[in-house]
Amino acid sequence: MIWIGRLLGLGLAAMALSACNHAAPPPPAAQLPVLTIKPRDHLNRIFERYWENRLALNPSQASAVGDRRFDAHLEDSASPGYLADSLALERGALAELASLPADKLETAERLSYEIFKAGREAAIQGYVYPAELLPVNQVAGVPQMFAQMGTGFGIQRFDTAKDYDDWLSRIDDFLTWKDQAIANMREGIRRGYTLPRVIVQRSLPPLAAWSQDRADNPFYRPLRNFSTGVNAADRERLGARLTAAIKMKVLPAYRELHDFMRNEYMPVARSSAGLSLLPMGVDWYAFLVKRETTTTMTPDQVHVLGLSEVERVRGRLLAAMSQTGFSGNLNAFFGFLARDPRFYFTSEDELLNAYRDLKPRVAAAATNLFAYLPAADFEIRTMEDVRRGSLPAAYYEPARPDRRHPAVLYVDTSDLSGRPRFEVPGMYLQAAVPGEHLQRTLQFERRDLPRFRRYGDVPPFREGWVFYAEGLGDELGIFADPYARAGMLIGELRRALRVVVDTGINAKGWSRQQGIDYLQSQIPIAEAEAIAEVERCMALPGQVLGPAVGELKFRQIRAKAQASLGYRFDVRAFHTELLKDGAMPLELLELKMNGWIKTVQTSPPVPAPQPVPPQS
Repeated sequence: MIWIGRLLGLGLAAMALSACNHAAPPPPAAQLPVLTIKPRDHLNRIFERYWENRLALNPSQASAVGDRRFDAHLEDSASPGYLADSLALERGALAELASLPADKLETAERLSYEIFKAGREAAIQGYVYPAELLPVNQVAGVPQMFAQMGTGFGIQRFDTAKDYDDWLSRIDDFLTWKDQAIANMREGIRRGYTLPRVIVQRSLPPLAAWSQDRADNPFYRPLRNFSTGVNAADRERLGARLTAAIKMKVLPAYRELHDFMRNEYMPVARSSAGLSLLPMGVDWYAFLVKRETTTTMTPDQVHVLGLSEVERVRGRLLAAMSQTGFSGNLNAFFGFLARDPRFYFTSEDELLNAYRDLKPRVAAAATNLFAYLPAADFEIRTMEDVRRGSLPAAYYEPARPDRRHPAVLYVDTSDLSGRPRFEVPGMYLQAAVPGEHLQRTLQFERRDLPRFRRYGDVPPFREGWVFYAEGLGDELGIFADPYARAGMLIGELRRALRVVVDTGINAKGWSRQQGIDYLQSQIPIAEAEAIAEVERCMALPGQVLGPAVGELKFRQIRAKAQASLGYRFDVRAFHTELLKDGAMPLELLELKMNGWIKTVQTSPPVPAPQPVPPQS
């Protein structure tokens, strides 16, 4: 564009000089071509510019998607500067998008446009509410993320000497975050934004554990597991530096955070449970409901939905119980499942092999429901000791984009008394195929998608798909055992109960005890487990809503497609359309699928996509 301006400037200067010399007027000059950018190209430039700026602002996200340019940094996500820059990024991207003639875009580009627009609008609205004043809880946040990074699992890599040097720099950034988090909590005290006192109490033990100078502290793990990519000289140098950084920086930082929360913050923390009792709390929770479900549902609507789902799933559980031949009520059935030794594994190998035995069975059956399966495979491994108890019993970790580490389904083989056989089929379907591995890998393999979509995550879509996929167990022949079907339904009942508790606590004014009592009235659950469920809803309002709402949305879309298409409905073509564009807000997914239904209705019948066998 600069050379065009210079050319125009030279032309004007020549005309002015000619006029001054009283020369004959020059012949009309040929009009310079007007360079235009196609709307599609303009849109892609907006996407790429936004993604680049987002990664620079959020180094941990860059690490998570395999971009190592920013590994030496950690975002100070609690600081006013970070919040201002983030808001400016979102507003700038949305303003650029508004200048684009959306009606000139093709269907595929228009979908990216709408997904991007919805994401930016939701992000901007979120900055209205001061989440930065509540930066610590017992479930998730920067302290937990940083501790996991320090183990070498997840997004932080410890493969080379540079990785260790980058980590040492990130430690300094964590100290900056810690100082800002404490300052923010003091500001929250002043403005009336504090955590529930019980959440502060639950936050103290992990902070204390991470501050202890013990050999099993997770931050020491990279010192015990140097990779072959680090030579002997670097091991000695880095070992000394990292040991000093842990002792003099990391452990004291966690100790300071722990002591602040125990001594200064907990005495003034609130006694109430729900978010709605905070300033702007009613509107804040209503926003979280929309964000966490990507729908326009209100808290009251979600609460009613949860109650109705509880009754529906209890009815299905009664039917499953009847199929087993058990006589009695649901509570007695739950007790029978919990006590009978035949439902439990006798060794870690037996549990691990139960997952491994499912892999070929599901792969063979999946071609009846899916025309396209991921090219990339996954491994099944025993979960490492350091992560047991902090993750689900079956936890899926996607392959790193740099392809240095494959996708893995980790199985917690500890505590065999809490690992019933009837839960394994459903958990496998959730985490592997056709659940998270299938959805996330197909999305990652779509190299034509903009990076914000290829690497992006829309939790209610992903989590909704995971549990919809579990429900395909009957069609896959995995739930022929009625006990396995009952295990799936028990999980579904728990998700519905969480919806009721979350909306009850955060919108209906329920106390913590009301939430505990409700859970224990609906399902036999140990008091400690009920407490943990309720307190999660207090610590992370709205987060449990997405899985249940998403699962139901997938089922509703399928039911509509089957009813509308009749004999034209092909489940493989349906699943192809559901997944081919990756994760997106549920309302946009529904609009897309409505369009697909109309297209199929008005098109001549065509052969369905042929099944593609799974690739190893």
